[in-house]
Amino acid sequence: MEAERNEDTPAVIESWRFVQQMLADLTATVIDDAADDRELREGLRMLAKVTALCTELSVEADPQRPHFFDMCTDTRMVGGPNPDGRYLLAMIRGDHCYRITGQRGTTTYLGFQVLAGTGLTPRRMAGYLSDTALQCTQGSFALVLAATDPGADALGGAQWIPIPEDASAVVVREYIADAAAETPASMTVQCLDPPPLRPVTDTEAAAAFTAMAWTIVKLATLHRTIKPELLTQPNSLVTAAAAELGGADTTPDNLYMLGSFALDTDESLLLEFTPPDTRYWNVTLENVWHECLEPHHRHSSVTNKGVAPDSDGLVRIAIGAADLGHGHWLDTGGRRRGFVVLRWLDNPDAPAVRTTVRRGGSAS
Repeated sequence: MEAERNEDTPAVIESWRFVQQMLADLTATVIDDAADDRELREGLRMLAKVTALCTELSVEADPQRPHFFDMCTDTRMVGGPNPDGRYLLAMIRGDHCYRITGQRGTTTYLGFQVLAGTGLTPRRMAGYLSDTALQCTQGSFALVLAATDPGADALGGAQWIPIPEDASAVVVREYIADAAAETPASMTVQCLDPPPLRPVTDTEAAAAFTAMAWTIVKLATLHRTIKPELLTQPNSLVTAAAAELGGADTTPDNLYMLGSFALDTDESLLLEFTPPDTRYWNVTLENVWHECLEPHHRHSSVTNKGVAPDSDGLVRIAIGAADLGHGHWLDTGGRRRGFVVLRWLDNPDAPAVRTTVRRGGSAS
């Protein structure tokens, strides 16, 4: 797959050619897996957006001078994120110490996840701190990430989060149930022992491009790796614990229901369930590439604060190209197929969700 390299060829050239080959292979994957012209266009756009994200993750990020950046934008929500939330990321290294300071805000949920694994080693969750254990003083918090306990004097009131020698990133997840009423958290990260600034070496640049290529592959092929059988069993849901979706991609206090929809333009997929007894849940629609459906411009996601149960205690959510009056409508934008994700916090029992396809006012 990789081009041959002679002794005089810099490693960075070899790794960049690897990126090019990966993009060519993924282009072929998109062409093969797209069911129609719209999916083809969205698949190639997804690939471009994933490449931009992975450039930030692997090439622009500096673990010795880290900063938090939002992995999602108004028009880039790839990789199956929660559109009613934020995903901040900062790259770190296990041989350095870091301090995170911030304001908690009033959002429904805030969690800090330490990821570990470098190079071709699969990423894993090496540490996790939920807002239920976050220590705040008048809304402020401070965390120190270090391999060994710095001691009370060095911590200065901060919470210590141990990190392994192969620590690679800090992911901050924030879920927002009511955007109009909640204030997002704010935070900064600082490396406490940065080395002097120096040019990037050939080996370092090559490693960054190689990591970029593999991360592009991971995010661009989720439809093939995360329960791909759902596409062949549409209009139903299955429960999935966080561990089933990858320990590096979720947190242990999240539970999920996943499924796919396959609908004609005059059909709705109706979800009926008693809402789980938890502080947060939401329902999100994604296209076949696990990209959210224009959530800032289309009503394709709803939280527990955005829909109320009917008089019989059931929440009814109707998924389709048009509002046919079957329930709280989530808009597919006319897509004939895609994914449905239900997520909720704090490990309540999974609710029983009834799914039916309706055309007009009757079950199909």
